[in-house]
Amino acid sequence: MKYSFHKDIHIASIESDSDWHNLCVNTLLQNPEKKQPSINAFLGARYSRSSDSIVDIAKEIYESGKDASKKLETIFYNYGHKSVGDMAQLFLCLENIPMIVAQRFFYLNPVHAGQERSTRYQDFSKPNFLKIPSNIETSAKLRNDYEKIFHKALTNYSELKNQTEIKFSKVFKENTIELSMRSALKARVFDTIRYFIPIGLLTSIGVVMSARAWAERISLYRASKFGIERELGELIYNLLNGTKELEEMGYIPEADTLIRHTEKDNSRNQSVMEILEILRKNLKITKSRQNNSIQFKITTEVNAVNEMLTNYILLLNPYLEVNFSKKYSNTLIKKISKILSQYHDHYHQIGNVAQSGSILIEGITNYGVLKDLLRHRSFEKFIPLLEENVDIETELNRENPYTLCEYLSQKEMKGLKLLFELRMNEHYKSINDWYRQAKKELPIEIANEYIKYLLPHGHITKYKFYASIDDLAYTIGLRTRNGGHIAYRKLTYDWLLQLSKQEPFWNWLKFKLPPVQVDSIQQFWDRS
Repeated sequence: MKYSFHKDIHIASIESDSDWHNLCVNTLLQNPEKKQPSINAFLGARYSRSSDSIVDIAKEIYESGKDASKKLETIFYNYGHKSVGDMAQLFLCLENIPMIVAQRFFYLNPVHAGQERSTRYQDFSKPNFLKIPSNIETSAKLRNDYEKIFHKALTNYSELKNQTEIKFSKVFKENTIELSMRSALKARVFDTIRYFIPIGLLTSIGVVMSARAWAERISLYRASKFGIERELGELIYNLLNGTKELEEMGYIPEADTLIRHTEKDNSRNQSVMEILEILRKNLKITKSRQNNSIQFKITTEVNAVNEMLTNYILLLNPYLEVNFSKKYSNTLIKKISKILSQYHDHYHQIGNVAQSGSILIEGITNYGVLKDLLRHRSFEKFIPLLEENVDIETELNRENPYTLCEYLSQKEMKGLKLLFELRMNEHYKSINDWYRQAKKELPIEIANEYIKYLLPHGHITKYKFYASIDDLAYTIGLRTRNGGHIAYRKLTYDWLLQLSKQEPFWNWLKFKLPPVQVDSIQQFWDRS
């Protein structure tokens, strides 16, 4: 490991020196000389059980000169660790993580403030991606083929850029005099060619979360089926708790006493495996090839128990139509309840599989759209692809596993679209061939992890979003604006059209927002 502490810019870092990944975890300190988050947590805890002003309580702690983290130790028993841990906010940047790991982070942590690097601003001429660990025994050919797929995908990305730019400029009648149009054209081209980008390319995220949330993330990472997440969990733990090397450099961990109960939490994986086994024995789960178009449906009367059971079933086949014409037998529900009771409590939550809400929107869309919509933290969400126990073979065993940007659907784009399809079909043939061989040479858990890294942004997959009226009104209003990616603009507007058909209440928003038109020249150039 490489350790660094830059007191002048308030950043402490731990960087891996592994030969198969180059993870780096940084913490941006509020004050390098004081444990400010610990002080904040202590003040919040005292404030909740005092009639004094926060000014008086703060004077007491600052004038006493005592370590706030040591004072926190004495009040854990009275206040509870979690409520205190929520008061300490910590800013970390996780660098060189696979894109799907970045999305799993946002997917699994609904309460956060975070940003990921945009693909529009990355240099893919020398692709940086996660390698297969050197200590795993496998053939050199399997390793080389894995890496070739990344390089070929990025070759498609770069080679089609100029052709797409020329075609878009002609079809949408670019005025080369206006600089704003050049900027808009560049953005639309990137939005179109990004469908080739594999989700195993490396990215970085900056996140602010509470000490409690970081502790829970460490605990779940330590039990993750993603090897890279297990590595990441250890780096985060060491950085937030401090190490001898960093302490010698003068680093003071901001909330080390609040990073508690970080032992390996395998409760989710264990309960899921046992529940899936029960479902396999009691239900017919088909494995037929699925031909899925980009579609969705909206349900306004949601049964929470049925939704949870459906989500477990979707881990076995995300594209199965689950029929609730007959209720699940009480015997089956009791068996599942018993397993949940065995593994879960307020310290070990069930996770996304048990989320639901008042309005359900479920369908199939591409990974790039989901990447954008995951930013809406008010949604409860379930996305099988981002779960550890999904049957990944169902993602590959489909006639139409990908889609392309909506701009290519216009008749003037027919030739360019055929070229995109040819390149994408070749990509899927390569990853299917690789996966067949990987299952022969690698442990199945590792093969299932690394095949996910090869999937492109254009890969279509199942999603379920649960939301309130307020959540949906905000998201649709924001995401249908002209400046965004046409894919999520079109999808969220189609949500609105369907909502207004099912419930006239939604006409207030439909009449307020302009229609999203893929062939609109004005909307193509408008980035406001």
